Amino acid sequence: MNYFHSVDQRINRAVAHGPSSKARPWLVAGCLALAAAQAVAQEHVVALDQGWSFRQAGTDTWHPATVPGEVHTDLLRNGLIPDPYRDFNADSVQWVERAAWEYRCTIHADAALLRNGQVDLVFKGLDTFAGVYLNDSLLGRTDNMFRTWTWPVKARLRPGANELRVTFPSAVAEGDERRKAYGIQLPADSDPSGTSPYVRKAAYQFGWDFAPRLVGCGIWQPVELHAWNGATLTAMLLDQELRGDSLRVRVRAGMKGDAATAGYLFLDGVPAGSAAREADHLAFSLAVHRDQAWWPLGSGPQRMHRLRVEAVDRQGRTLCAMERAVGFRSVQLDQEPDSIGRPFTFVINGTPTFMKGANVVPPDLFPSRAGDPAWVALVRHARRAHMNMLRVWAGGIYPPDAFFQACDTAGILVWQDVMCANLVPAEGDFLDGLLQEVRGQGERLSAHPSLALFCGNNELEVAWNNWGWQARYGLHGADSARVIDGNHALWKELLPAELGRSGVPYTWTSPLSNWGHAPGLRNGDLHYWGVWHGDEPLSAYARNVGRFVSEYGFQSWPDSTLLARYIHPGDLHLGSGALRWRQRSYKTDAPIWKAIRQELGTEPATLGAFISASQAVQAKACQLAIEAHLGARPRCMGTLPWQLNDCWPGPSWSLVDYGGRWKPAMEVVERLYRP
Repeated sequence: MNYFHSVDQRINRAVAHGPSSKARPWLVAGCLALAAAQAVAQEHVVALDQGWSFRQAGTDTWHPATVPGEVHTDLLRNGLIPDPYRDFNADSVQWVERAAWEYRCTIHADAALLRNGQVDLVFKGLDTFAGVYLNDSLLGRTDNMFRTWTWPVKARLRPGANELRVTFPSAVAEGDERRKAYGIQLPADSDPSGTSPYVRKAAYQFGWDFAPRLVGCGIWQPVELHAWNGATLTAMLLDQELRGDSLRVRVRAGMKGDAATAGYLFLDGVPAGSAAREADHLAFSLAVHRDQAWWPLGSGPQRMHRLRVEAVDRQGRTLCAMERAVGFRSVQLDQEPDSIGRPFTFVINGTPTFMKGANVVPPDLFPSRAGDPAWVALVRHARRAHMNMLRVWAGGIYPPDAFFQACDTAGILVWQDVMCANLVPAEGDFLDGLLQEVRGQGERLSAHPSLALFCGNNELEVAWNNWGWQARYGLHGADSARVIDGNHALWKELLPAELGRSGVPYTWTSPLSNWGHAPGLRNGDLHYWGVWHGDEPLSAYARNVGRFVSEYGFQSWPDSTLLARYIHPGDLHLGSGALRWRQRSYKTDAPIWKAIRQELGTEPATLGAFISASQAVQAKACQLAIEAHLGARPRCMGTLPWQLNDCWPGPSWSLVDYGGRWKPAMEVVERLYRP
């Protein structure tokens, strides 16, 4: 218990110094005034998180808004819609996705702000299509939920009050227009509107087999003014390689502005190198002995260091600086053919390492409502269960910096999917925006020792080859070639080119083979869904062990005390319409009932008994699968059940329910993962 308490304190400290706090400027992606005594270091950040209001476009009444936030949470806070999580309310608020919305606030530009040479307006996340206006002048339009958007506004700011306004047309309506322009209906099995493939927005919000459809919009990430002079640092990328007993580290600091001509690197406060400016960056190299390496949980200590870059002008004056907490480690993905087929083995600091973890979905359907604390709570659950890897699934969102900082501290590696859970129109402006998105995410995450893998998509290759999409969506001939050739070029060529600078391995798809095919057991990572989707018994887990099993699982219902918070008491009984509605899987509860009869030999007569039995069979499924995977080492080198957490209160494959309560399956995971 003392060890866990100590790690919790370290995670709390790491998050307390994360980038979203006004008291933690040294981690912000930009040059901040790190020491008041450095008169030349001028940059500062003004948070624009107060005084916002919103309205439905075409109406007269403005209502108070919270930024960061979403339109659904603002409507709920103002009593304009019922709680979408309660009863059948998700259906009654579907009108929100077809409406247009507008947000506004006032920026007060004083003399101190306007004395700066540059002032940038930075939106760290706009969901999704938006027009941004300053004093009724259009700054630009956005079309990607996952990008940071920056506009220079010094010349447009007036002394005193300035109106900032953001308009949001319907993402579904915009998706309709983009579908027409593309001319082909792309597969969208979980989305009856068929628009989600054309929108760079979290796919799970359009409906999934563990969540209802709630498509909204809003300013879901912080908004800031960045004021600076001469130069500003934009990113710090690390590329690390193990050579003998030394970790060779290449540091690349991105830069804007013309005044900086050189830079200095400091490691834990000690000078570690200097470099002349190269176009838009500073480049440094250093070597660290292997005994200072960062290790995943269970393999060694999580040593962290401070890495600082200072940019200077021709007179040697410091213009700006960036400081990051980093860990030094090498990570490789061994996929060299062997006598069995092709392995999928993570090699950390030269050591092949078995991955014990789980898949992660966003902690809420409304991302701003589940901020840093909710993401850090996932890391606490994982660390308490002795996990050393979490896979961030492609249908959600890229986690916040606080999640990666907590993983750095706790020793949990992150498999990060690119947010591609649908085939996309991989051409033109859509493709350019997606590549800029990925470039920005690679720059943001590169310095985290926990980042272990980028993956180009989730299940899209096996879906194209095995799920009958060509027939169902009429994708034949030239249309078929246009779709799959464009997506193959994206996954196999363009994404690795963008993400190569991040210094971590890349795999173009997960999995490579479908779970029903023998090659999937011998090659690469495997999503084994013979149990649940294939109606196979739980015992099939022992016969279907891949080289790395990155998805598998079995559903259960959450505790009735959680359900009682969201379902009318009169509907809390077996067979109620409310329970049938809350089950989002096309399989319904049928696999659960079948497993209860086969594994437990019972027929629950009450809701409470059914919930307990569902959790019991889920726990048994996890036990049989994990024992088979662990027993097959080193042929099998990883096990990641689907899924660690929930985004809303309903039945799913989660190990931890929406209220944060461990299901019995999580207790099994903790016991089997224990060193």
